[in-house]
Amino acid sequence: MRVLLTGASGRLGRSLTAALEVNHDLLLGDMAELDDPRFIRLDVTDLDAVRAAVQRCEAVVHMAIVDWPPCKPEETLRYAARTVEVHVTGTHNMLQAAWEAGVRQFVQISSVSVVDGLHSDAMITSDTRHYSNGLYGMTKGFGEDVCRMFHESFGVPVAILRLGTIYIPEADGAWLGNVYYPASGEQPTPGPTRIHVDDVTRAIGLALETPEPGYALVHIVGTDSAHRWDLEAARRVYGWEPEYSFSPDGLPHAT
Repeated sequence: MRVLLTGASGRLGRSLTAALEVNHDLLLGDMAELDDPRFIRLDVTDLDAVRAAVQRCEAVVHMAIVDWPPCKPEETLRYAARTVEVHVTGTHNMLQAAWEAGVRQFVQISSVSVVDGLHSDAMITSDTRHYSNGLYGMTKGFGEDVCRMFHESFGVPVAILRLGTIYIPEADGAWLGNVYYPASGEQPTPGPTRIHVDDVTRAIGLALETPEPGYALVHIVGTDSAHRWDLEAARRVYGWEPEYSFSPDGLPHAT
């Protein structure tokens, strides 16, 4: 299947490319350059460019985000306008182009941060609406609403995957979200939403290849997070189960 990946130059995008290229023909879209013949420069806020890219594909995995470094809340304001533009207008553009092109499946990469304003003891299910006081989570939640609208109003098949904090191992350490931990440094402490990148890429592949695409919102977090995050929808709809746990030392262990 011909699949467009937005945000393909990012850490998740590069991992996903390696996972999907075995079975799919990929088109890699991003603003940041990739040394790959499948790369196209793509600004998701440019509707004409988005239309041209999506017309060439049967499915879309929408990962494009505004990713800023760890900073104080007031420092995030400098990213506000672009964040709203990319996460909301950009997502609307992608879905409009997907509807016009009649894509088979649209996979929206969301985040568990969309509900970070809820009480920490709350059980989060697929029916839990987003509630965030942070700019990132708020705009990603709005993106979920745009996805639902395009499915209900225009019939676009949509899979929304709310991802936890992604752990990406590298040769000399690992990324945890947007923080890098060298192999010789202090290990990250366990987190309630940690998820191994291999579990993430497998979930995206299953969502792309589902024989009956429709609408689903599922949580993709590690198995030790099941006490708060309902994993049943991902299991039922896509046959996905996490293969890694991170408790109690913060490092991944096969379950």
